[in-house]
Formats: sequence, structure tokens, C-alpha cells
Amino acid sequence: MTRTASHPRTTSGLRAAGPALAPVGAALLLAACGSASPAQGNGVASKSPTQIVAAAQTALRSADGFVAAGTLSQDGHVARLHIVSGGTSKLEVQVSGRGRSEDIVAVAGASYVRANLAFWTAQVGPRAASLANRWIELPASESQQLTSSFGLFAPSTMARCIGENLGTLSRGGHTTVAGKPAVVVHQAGNAPGSNPGTLAVATNGPAYPLRITSTGPSRPGGKVDVCNNGKGGETEGSLTLSDFNHAPAITAPSNPVKVGGSGGST
Repeated sequence: MTRTASHPRTTSGLRAAGPALAPVGAALLLAACGSASPAQGNGVASKSPTQIVAAAQTALRSADGFVAAGTLSQDGHVARLHIVSGGTSKLEVQVSGRGRSEDIVAVAGASYVRANLAFWTAQVGPRAASLANRWIELPASESQQLTSSFGLFAPSTMARCIGENLGTLSRGGHTTVAGKPAVVVHQAGNAPGSNPGTLAVATNGPAYPLRITSTGPSRPGGKVDVCNNGKGGETEGSLTLSDFNHAPAITAPSNPVKVGGSGGST
């Protein structure tokens, strides 16, 4: 079976889907700055930019999953992302753009893909009709590769990513994200592996990162890992995070088509 398409990945601490989204991870042009005033809350609003990022990392590491949604523009192509992270071993990703759509579920050491005809036509040509709009259970090798490519969306990994290759940080005022008050940190994107962008961090309750944006290309270099491929790029976008500790349950799809296994092949 032809491997699935490569997925966007974050290339700096303040980028997400990444893989994506990343994916993902991931990000668009929405700058998380505004005029809202901070209410009495968790004290993060009075901290330095570096301390705010560290507080967001700590809060995210403690989260048992979250939901992220946003838009990613990469090399002139726009993709919409919806991610449900169930922790370290469960993930659900929806990616759509350029007429293609793809749903991915990773759970209990297995991965499944359901994609439309346009997606599979680009992947396997004439075989596309037999795969389109059906849940496909990926062979173990491809499942492992897919899980690895989206691994940055685990809370602990994303927490690490928002603190890597940062460049110069500065305060960006206050805003609200989905009705929640937040303080904004600007990243200048002036260090290897970094990119210009913003991080909006909740000022009430746990200091969760509520919105991660990339507003310009990332620089080559920096620490190379799941957060950053070291090559730089033209990715811009935004991911809004929510439902910390209350993400929907992720389950394997029923009766998936097994490709190349004992259950048969398409």
C-alpha cells in the first residue's frame, strides 16, 4: 500500500500541527492580541514572557488530552485541522484542503485512515475507488510512522515544543480566546529554528496555551526533533486549544478494511 501523504509538523516552539498537523501542527495568520483586561486569576499575567511560556508548558503537561482546531497555510496550500488528543496513545485528526479530506485515528498501537476519492487518487491512482470513504487499518510499519509524525500532539510533547527554539520573546497585551481571558507572548522569530508568532495563555485557572500562531516563515537550524525538522519553511497558521481534560473519547472504527493482512486486501 502506498504510504499516506506527509503531514505538516511544527518547526518552532510556538507553532502547532502541527502535523499537521502537523499536521500538524499547526497555525494561521490570526494574532492573539486584543484589548481585554485581565481579571483576577492565576497570576500568570504579571509574569515575564519566559515565565508565561514556562507556565503554559507546565499546565499542558498536566492535561489529560485536549481539542485543537485551526488552519494551516503551507507553501501556498491551505489545510483545515481538527485534532483530538487523548494523551500519549490516543489521537484523532481531521485534515481537509485542496479538495482532499482525511480522517485519522490512532489508538492501542493501531492506526486507521478514512479519506475521500481525491486523496486516494493522489496516493494510489486506479485503486482509489476501492479505498475511498472507507476506514483502512494501516499495516504496522505505516501505523508506527503515522503515529510518530503526529506524536507532537500528545500534551507532554506539545508542551515541550512550545518552549523550544524560541528567539526573542515580548509581552503582547491581553485578549480573549473563546471567551477566556488570556495574556499574549510575541515571538520575534530571530533565532535558528524559530518563527514569528504568538502564544495566548489563560489567565484564569490553569495557565493552558489557548492559541498558538505562526505569522511568518521559520528559520532553518535550531534543535532538530519532533518539534522542528531544521529546514525552515513558509508555514503560517493558528491552532486554538480547548476541552483540556474533557476531550471526546477516541475509539477504533468498526470493521475497518485490512490492507495486506490475513483479513484480506483491497
